[in-house]
Amino acid sequence: MTGITFNWGTGIFLFYTVFASVLFYAVYESTKHDNSLVVENYYDYDLAYQEQYDRLENTALLEEPFKMNWSSSDKQLTLQFPAVFENAKVEGDISFYRPNNKSLDWNLPIAINEANEMPVDLSKLPTGRWKAQVKWEASGTPYFAERTIDIR
Repeated sequence: MTGITFNWGTGIFLFYTVFASVLFYAVYESTKHDNSLVVENYYDYDLAYQEQYDRLENTALLEEPFKMNWSSSDKQLTLQFPAVFENAKVEGDISFYRPNNKSLDWNLPIAINEANEMPVDLSKLPTGRWKAQVKWEASGTPYFAERTIDIR
């Protein structure tokens, strides 16, 4: 009975064959992944970060903190603005974005009720991780707050 002999040449051939197969598979899988940036104009956004830093600093200096309360049972996010904004005109928007799927991103203008709150119903959003970013301006001062929400 004749058998296949396993020598150095056969081992090297098998090694390079497996190596090339894994490499081709990795390249094929990488072509299916979306490599787009989270923000369209990334460099402009990065250059304007001082404005963002000022917004964060203004928010941190508020006497009463701005709150984002997430209720997973109701799938509702409630923005609670500090009492200092009761008589001020508050303008801005809330951005909801999915870090893994840019096509699901959406914005909502801020509309505060009498209780200085803004409830946002998120029951129609697909499950997953979302980032809620609130940018607003009151009395000429810009503010910013952010929260990660896991919808299940």
